[in-house]
Amino acid sequence: MLEEHLVILITRECPEDEMITDTTQALTELGKCLVKHENIYMSMLTLAFTAISWRDTTICNRTASLVCWTLLRPATAGNLLPDAVTWFFTSVLRALQVHGQHEVCNNTLNQLAMLIYESLRPRYTELRAVMTQVPNINMEALDQYDQKLLDPKAQKPGEKKRKDQFKKLIAGTIGKALCQQFRKEVHIRNLPTLFKKPKEDKDIVLQSEVVGLEALF
Repeated sequence: MLEEHLVILITRECPEDEMITDTTQALTELGKCLVKHENIYMSMLTLAFTAISWRDTTICNRTASLVCWTLLRPATAGNLLPDAVTWFFTSVLRALQVHGQHEVCNNTLNQLAMLIYESLRPRYTELRAVMTQVPNINMEALDQYDQKLLDPKAQKPGEKKRKDQFKKLIAGTIGKALCQQFRKEVHIRNLPTLFKKPKEDKDIVLQSEVVGLEALF
C-alpha cells in the first residue's frame, strides 16, 4: 500500500504546463534515439502498458492518451511477435476492467484499444482470439466489424460509428468500481401483509342514547 501510494505521488510531481496536450504528438529527438535501442524501447513499452492498470485514474488517462500509442505506433510498421501483440492488447482490456467505470478513462482506453485492433488485426489473427474471450461479446457484431475492417472493398463507417461499435464489443471487460467490489447485496423478501384488526361496527343510535343518559347525571 505504501509503495503504491508513493508511486502515485511521485508520478504526479510534474508541472502541468509542461505536459503534452496533443494526443497525436510524435516522438521527440530523445524518444527517437531511445527507440533505436531495442532493450530500452521494450522496457518503455512494458512500463507504459503496465502503468495503465495502476489504481490511479490520472496516471491511466495520461499514459493511455499520451504515451502508449505514441510509443507503439512506430513498432506497428515492423514485425512484432504475436505474443507481444496479444500482451499489448490484453493490457488495455485489463486496464478497462480496473478503470472502465470512470468515463474519462473509459473513452481513452476504448480509443487506444481500437487503434491497436484496427492497426494490427489484419496481420495478427491472435487479436481475434482475444476478442472472442471478452465476456458477453456479440459474435455476430464482431464478425461484421472484422469483415468491414479486413475487406478493402467494404464501405467503412465513420470514425464515431466505429468507436461506438467497438465500445459495445468490449463492454464486457469493464469491472466493478473499487467502492462496489465488496458491497454486500441486500435482498428484501416479499413480506406478508400486516394483520389489521377489523373495526367494530358500532350502532350510532345506541351510542347517542347512552351519551344522552350520561349527560343527565
